[in-house]
Formats: sequence, C-alpha cells, structure tokens
Amino acid sequence: MISVDGISADDFDAALPGPLPALPEHDLLTLAGDWLGELAPWRNTAALDTIAASLAAPTPVGAAAPPAPEPGAATPGEPSPAALSTLAALFVLGRAVPEEAAREQVPEALLNLLLRAKVLSRESGALTAEYCLVRGDGLALLAAWRAAGRDYGSYAPWVGTDSVTLSRLISSRGHPRSALDLGCGTGVLGLSAARNGARTLAVDVNPECTAAATVNARLNGLGDRLRTAEGDIMSLDLDERFDLVVSNPPCLPLRRGALGWLAGEAGLDGLEFFWELLDRVPGLLTDRGEALLQAAAYGDENGPFFVTELVDRVRQLGVSGTLLLRPSTPPRWPAFAPRDARGQLLGPLGDEVSAYVRSIGATHYYGFVLSLRTTGPAGALRVGRFQ
Repeated sequence: MISVDGISADDFDAALPGPLPALPEHDLLTLAGDWLGELAPWRNTAALDTIAASLAAPTPVGAAAPPAPEPGAATPGEPSPAALSTLAALFVLGRAVPEEAAREQVPEALLNLLLRAKVLSRESGALTAEYCLVRGDGLALLAAWRAAGRDYGSYAPWVGTDSVTLSRLISSRGHPRSALDLGCGTGVLGLSAARNGARTLAVDVNPECTAAATVNARLNGLGDRLRTAEGDIMSLDLDERFDLVVSNPPCLPLRRGALGWLAGEAGLDGLEFFWELLDRVPGLLTDRGEALLQAAAYGDENGPFFVTELVDRVRQLGVSGTLLLRPSTPPRWPAFAPRDARGQLLGPLGDEVSAYVRSIGATHYYGFVLSLRTTGPAGALRVGRFQ
C-alpha cells in the first residue's frame, strides 16, 4: 500500500480536505451558450430535423397565437432559428455554409470575430468551422473536432473529461481575485476561475490556443475578465502573483516529438511537464494562494510510483500539498496514434512504450490532481481520492 508520511491507501477518504461529489458523465456533444438557446443535444442530422420541426410546430389548440414574426426573426434577446441552423451546420455537423447566407443570419460582429480568430475559414465563397462547439461544466467551448470524435482539423485546443473534472474543482475554490491558467488550450480552466470573479491570465505556446481562449471568453460573457499571453510557460517572465494557478499540462506517456508538434507528449513517464511546473508554480502564488495541477502517472495496484519523489519535492519547496487520485485505468493513447484491436500502440513507438512499461513494472495508470498551498504545514503531503 502507499504510505506517505503515515497516510496509507486505507486513509484516502479521511485525507480528503472536503467531500467531493461524484462527477457525472458529461456529454462532449451537448451544446450550450447564449447563441444556442435550448437546442441541445444535437448529435446528428435526424436530431436537427426534429428540432427544426419543433420550431415550426403550430400553436397548441386553445393557446393564444403570438403575433406573426417576420420570416427568420428571433424572439427579442434570442437568436433566430435561421441563425441557429447556420451555427449548427458549421459547429455541429462540420458543413460548409455560403458566406453570403451566413452574413444574413449571424450577427456581423460575431462572424467577423470568428474569422479574425481563424475559428472560421473562408474558401470559394463558403465558410467552414475549424472547431466544434462543445459543453464543459456549464461553459460553451470551441474545441478541436477530435472532441466530437472526428479525426481531422486541429488537435491542440482540446477539452475532455479531465478538463471538466478540474474545472469543477476550480469552481469550488471560492472567489479568487486573480488566476493564472498555464497551457490554457480552450481556456476552460481560466474561464472557470473568471466565472468565480477572478481576473485571469491564460497562457499557451500555441497561438491557436490563445485565439480559441479569447473567443471562448467572449462566447461566455467573460471577455472582460480573461486576457491571454503567448509563450512557453516554463520561460515566461511573469512579475505577477496569483491567488489561483491552474494547469492541465501535456501528460501523454510518450517520448517528446513522437507524434509531432504540440501533440501532448510528456516523456515516457508522462511527467516531464508536471515536474517542471511543480518547481515553478510556488513562486507564482500569493501568500494564501493555491495551485491545482492535473496529470497522470504509471503505477501498480498499490498506487502511482511517483509519490515518493513527490514527497521529497514538496518538502524541498516548503509548501503543503494534497494529492487526489482517480481510479486507475489502462494507459490511454491519442486517438490518432496507430493501435491494434486491443488498443495497444503499434510499430516502433509501441515497442518503445511496451519496453518502458515492462522495465518499471507498471500495471496501472492513475489520473490525479495535486493541490499546492503556500499555507498549511510546510512540506506535508496528504493523499486522497475522488471519482
């Protein structure tokens, strides 16, 4: 069993600083946001046809008929059905839409913003969305099409269940005055802090991500609370200190560069970015600040292997920490890596990973969130778990 300063696996629940509710499954294809009204979820063309039919349904018998609107007109404060259909075609079905038709239905300011941020691309008089629109923790987010299970387009601005898990933890953190999102991707973590009132700085080395975060802030009415900066999060010169620092860094357990630029590899153990962040983050916190770092690590039935080193690092940094472990799973690989029918990596990359896993005796893979605080017993690390 894991033993960390007297805390064993049997003490997981008692070690939790507070009860965490079970996190329900979230649907990456459920849409939300002011521009989508109540039309959710959209999964396929048949669902869209049903929605269109309901919009055109006659007034129920006995009900007063409302004044007839102009064709395609919206209820005051609501988008028109035609605008919704245009947005659905672009961001749900991935269809090209004639630009002239889109400009007739979608507010010009929104359309121009999406074009400037390269969320929409223009070719031969038609517009195509480079992203899909998904929902995460009550936020409407533009994300890579792979978030909707489609293997094309961008990869980097990703949102998945791990992002939503950390977003929910951020939402429970009260009302920080300032927040820093390192490796922001879609901006979901920084937006969760901004929604709690924090003035948020979202940083990413990929300009595609900072553009997506900017648009997502506007979509959720948080444009005045989130600003972005482009740069390597490890070398960025920041004079500010923050009440909350959050990061869901790359953590795929693959050699860096194995899949291409910014594909999420973090060394064979998956922890290279995590260790670099751990050393940097305490210097970015205010006197009563907290950092939430999420990653994943190999282990066995007793727990992840990295805990012993983590204890030493926390002690050296002079901070207090709480490690929250998720239930173990088999290793997860990116959807676009070549795999066999059992989900194992193929080719030289698969051989390299398999050899490494055998060499360390790993049988399990643990997702985790590490909370670091500048208050509390310096050098102490507690271990907990959550679903």
